[in-house]
Amino acid sequence: MAHVTIDFYELLKKGGTLLQYRLNNRIKNSLNQMSVIDLTNSKANPLTNKIDQIQNYTEQLSNYINLPTKTDLANATQLILQSEEKIDSLDDQLFELTNMMKEVKQLIEQLGSNPSDDYSNQLTNKITEQEQRISTLQNELVQARQQLDSQKEEFNFTNQAI
Repeated sequence: MAHVTIDFYELLKKGGTLLQYRLNNRIKNSLNQMSVIDLTNSKANPLTNKIDQIQNYTEQLSNYINLPTKTDLANATQLILQSEEKIDSLDDQLFELTNMMKEVKQLIEQLGSNPSDDYSNQLTNKITEQEQRISTLQNELVQARQQLDSQKEEFNFTNQAI
């Protein structure tokens, strides 16, 4: 007589796989019926229309009571981020200009070793003026960046409140 062993876990695994396959097929067949698709479609369209109407009413009401909407805050935040990027770009350009001005000033000093050279003195004075303008612009950029940061914090606070 042969000895037969039944592996319970293997039998459970095969039975579970077969049950899963049958359930998936039954779900697919029930969802692929045109009546279900039509019913879902007919209920979804009015619902999306209602949601759009509610959003429009909310925006109109926000305009009347002078409150910013989420889209207004998102647009303002986007503008702040773009402004920060532009300020950083300008700051980099000013830094490069400052370095170039220093190099030009060194070249002029090397060329104008004669103190009586009036042209080199004029160039040195003009470069000094340009350096002062650049430092003023850098200070203004720092102030603008600080203002943008404070506005960004205000918008973040307002977004969290909404």
